Amino acid sequence: MTIENPHRSPNARSLAKLGTLPDLRRNWTDYSPKYNVAFKTAILVQAVLAIVTKLVLDFPPGQTHRAFWVALVCQWSMVWIILFRRPMHPTRFDLFLVRYGIVPLLFLVAGVGPWYLRMLGVQT
Repeated sequence: MTIENPHRSPNARSLAKLGTLPDLRRNWTDYSPKYNVAFKTAILVQAVLAIVTKLVLDFPPGQTHRAFWVALVCQWSMVWIILFRRPMHPTRFDLFLVRYGIVPLLFLVAGVGPWYLRMLGVQT
């Protein structure tokens, strides 16, 4: 007695042929050309802010410039997250964050950072 599957498909062969389907995989280095202009603007804004924060006379010395470097690392981390989420179809807000995201981050880090460090007991 042979047991056959009653739910077996009458035509079990695949209709798809090798090489006929488009390659849906994409390279992880592919991204939209819209990001290129945003990258250039971001680097220009960051260079200007690096010079301005280096020239600021604050107490303790160099605190604003250190806050700039923290904001720079945070901004490029944010850019990588945006690139991994939407590499081919960036929204206007994504491009805005890539271009000018360091400005609000710098204000946030320079304004809230010392208070947060005092709360943690790292800075007196």
